[in-house]
Amino acid sequence: MERQKFIREFFESEKFPYFFLTVMYSVGIAGHLIPQLLHLMLFLTPFTLLLTGGYLLYYERKHLSNKFKIWLIITYLVTFSLEAVGVATGIIFGEYSYGDTLGFKIFDVPLIIGFNWVLVILGCLNLIQKYINNIWLISILVSLSAVLFDYFLEPVAINLNYWSWEGVAVPLQNYIAWFLISFAASLFYLKMKLKIPDFVPAYYTFIQLVFFLVIGLFSNLQDF
Repeated sequence: MERQKFIREFFESEKFPYFFLTVMYSVGIAGHLIPQLLHLMLFLTPFTLLLTGGYLLYYERKHLSNKFKIWLIITYLVTFSLEAVGVATGIIFGEYSYGDTLGFKIFDVPLIIGFNWVLVILGCLNLIQKYINNIWLISILVSLSAVLFDYFLEPVAINLNYWSWEGVAVPLQNYIAWFLISFAASLFYLKMKLKIPDFVPAYYTFIQLVFFLVIGLFSNLQDF
């Protein structure tokens, strides 16, 4: 009984989300670095993003007011729509196309991509909002953080067939678009006076960044 109580309390504790995300992305790192498991890891990528991101929102459900849900839905729809326009025209991010790794697509854009936009921006907001009060400065720092996240994400995403660019290098236009989109989403969030008291969304973005940094490091040492 005591053991069952301990397990139940651990699953319900504030530490469990950090443990869960650490385990999930540590397994992901190991799986991506073991050649025999790489294809399985690529197949599981959209499901892993959905599972970990879905768990994050479930854990934070008590903080998800109606205004928060409006922000989530609008940010998802706007970022997904911009991706669709970007893929079709090359106007927003540059000339690029999505591979098959991120799963089911509509308008040649994986459905999961808008979801990850939301969570990356939310994670940056969650961290920076703890220490700064000025909404304009927060929005700028969140945007710079999101651009930095994408900078480290890009080489790994290309190697793993998340997407590919028409040219050899990632265009500057992509990073400018990331900055402007993140800035608008952040300002919208802050104008609605939204805030999550714990650090779980920030940790979610951090552990994803660690994943891409480690995979990026080892991708320079071996061929995917």
